[in-house]
Amino acid sequence: MACTLLQEQGYHHTTMDHIAHQAGMSKKTLYLFFPSKRNLIEQLILEELFPPFTPAPHPHESLESQLRLMIFQMADIFLCEKRLSLLRTIIGETNRSPSIQQLMTELFHLAGSKTNIQNWLQAQKEAGTLTFANATDAADHLFGLTIGGPMLSRLAHCGAARNKADLQRYLEEGLRIFLHGCTPLPLS
Repeated sequence: MACTLLQEQGYHHTTMDHIAHQAGMSKKTLYLFFPSKRNLIEQLILEELFPPFTPAPHPHESLESQLRLMIFQMADIFLCEKRLSLLRTIIGETNRSPSIQQLMTELFHLAGSKTNIQNWLQAQKEAGTLTFANATDAADHLFGLTIGGPMLSRLAHCGAARNKADLQRYLEEGLRIFLHGCTPLPLS
């Protein structure tokens, strides 16, 4: 309900009164759950844009299989139309509201520090199976080579959603390029 109001009316025009009314509760009851509109929007964004992503690749599988599992799980999460629609709204709001800009900066930092893909990449670096300077940057490169293009295309409405087979081919190619660039060269 808050998500729909935010998308329809924007952050500044969505009030706690509107949200309480849509939820079928009093504003006083709503304030028992959320001490402020910012807190409610923060929770909404964390839950809707940054759902828990805890991939659990099996160590006995190949490096490529582990990475494929994580990327395909991320694609399912980040390319969901409901999530993309909310993200479009938030992007629009950041241009009008410094408080939303600050909130998004804080939440992206918080969400980025919780992603297990960075931990997985760091573990691969430490094991010597992948080489790169920084796990955070490597995760950003991986995202850009795989999910980033389709996501940006859908966010900006500059391309139709890829069908499942085309998306899979695109993700596989991005994975291949990433792994080629990060696989240590054999010693001669």
